[in-house]
Amino acid sequence: MQVFGPGNTSADRRSRGLRHRPLSQQVVVITGGSRGIGRAAAERLAAAGARVVLLGRQEDRLHEAVARITATGGHARHVVCDVTDPAAVLQAADKAEEWYGRIDTWVNNAGVLLYGRFERTTPQEFRRLMEVDYLGQIHGALAALPALRRAGGGALICVTSVEARTTLPLHSAYAAAKSAVEGAMRGLRRELIDQNDPISVTVVRPAVIDTPLFASSASHLGLRPSAPPPYYSPSVVAGCIAYAAEHPVDELYAGGGGRVLALAETMFPRALDRILGRWGERTMHTREAASPGAGNLFAPDGQPNDGTLPRRGRRASLYTWLTTHPRARRLLMIATVLCAASFCARRSRVD
Repeated sequence: MQVFGPGNTSADRRSRGLRHRPLSQQVVVITGGSRGIGRAAAERLAAAGARVVLLGRQEDRLHEAVARITATGGHARHVVCDVTDPAAVLQAADKAEEWYGRIDTWVNNAGVLLYGRFERTTPQEFRRLMEVDYLGQIHGALAALPALRRAGGGALICVTSVEARTTLPLHSAYAAAKSAVEGAMRGLRRELIDQNDPISVTVVRPAVIDTPLFASSASHLGLRPSAPPPYYSPSVVAGCIAYAAEHPVDELYAGGGGRVLALAETMFPRALDRILGRWGERTMHTREAASPGAGNLFAPDGQPNDGTLPRRGRRASLYTWLTTHPRARRLLMIATVLCAASFCARRSRVD
């Protein structure tokens, strides 16, 4: 079982000739780019020299995000776009190609969240989560693939969630949509391999990330939504996105806490059922009263651009850093083996 990194993925991709341009030469489109993970990724990629095109529903926030990037010397533009409208997403892809000549990486990141017990979640709410979090990514992929082929290849990166692997209480609709994305992307990846298309498909699974997603979530609760720690900064996810834009990998976990949760789902599912069933729901909210509401589920809201979890997210994850720095990971493994061998040798001499 692979704990660190994408296993043999990189070698497999190299063997079929996949090479991505350096970030300094790339044009990158990011959906949900005005705040949270999307904005952090845009700033990270632009700082590396990429030209970025941000998609989102609120023009004022897109203007603000672009201004932050250009103020530091980066190149960025924006398109007002609702990912639930496939024609609008196609038009945004055309605009990016018109501005910069091609698209090298497409990042599907736009998403919404809902807190509610399964039986209190309405069919309309289930449908809306699928429209935004699942079909929004499908629309992005369908717009991106022809553009990536015209560019001679590139990366399709889908930001899903650790909840694509394991579901937290009150998140049935959200987890279902993220799981659907991953199922579709696995099928797409295999078709691209069969067609010898030089396009990688990466899913990035964030753990709990301190973004405006929680404050903007739809909720049936009477308390402020939260999530179980540990919390991570959007910069951890941005690092995964930057890595996947240059390195063809299948999957990355943004935050070691998410990887631990996914492993627990695989290895100890019954125990995890009991733990999350008995204590999980109380970790999904604070004690602060809050009115139920639709959040940004059906329309943009006025929530702040920064995270609102009880504690600020960690700016780094050792697990994720080692995953995206394979040379350091190999050196650590060698050092660990040498230390273990040295310890055993000393014990044998003592015995």
